[in-house]
Amino acid sequence: MEDIVDRYGTHLVELIDRRATMKAFEFDQILLMPTAAGYRALVEEARIEIKPRVMSYLSRIWSDGAIENLSSFAMASAVYARSISDPPLQIDVGRVLLKTAAFCNMRCVRRKETGGGCRMAMSGSRHHLPKCIKLPREINAIWRYVKLYIAAGTAISAQEAKTAHDALSIRADLGHDFAPAASC
Repeated sequence: MEDIVDRYGTHLVELIDRRATMKAFEFDQILLMPTAAGYRALVEEARIEIKPRVMSYLSRIWSDGAIENLSSFAMASAVYARSISDPPLQIDVGRVLLKTAAFCNMRCVRRKETGGGCRMAMSGSRHHLPKCIKLPREINAIWRYVKLYIAAGTAISAQEAKTAHDALSIRADLGHDFAPAASC
């Protein structure tokens, strides 16, 4: 993890894949998201790690933009899990995307009240973001740790995660007699 200030004054944090590829992925510390270069690097690494057969299946059901978007989140979580978390975890990015596609298919088939899922809404055979595609819980949980890691600029333990989350949260005490000006 390196904290870098670029020429525009933006704080950049690098997530380095120390245990596998030794590649560095840039994240913006203010936005808690990858920079354009970091996003491209995450997508490219995900394309390398996802098996071609899985990628061809995903290409049939999702657009290229959907695959890139989801693979960047999954890849960042995978890099964090194998390089930063203790003990290290192995996440198969292709399997995560297949699981996401399975849940999306299930939601599209079962959703009747709103005229169907994302495929029915777009009257096509491909799924579209963000209508019904959601990341699996495992990646969602790790993605929260990735954001805390970027915001803090260092790895934090499970006990520190709660205090870091509390420090980053915003509390607004409106008082017991608060009434908005636009209320009836």
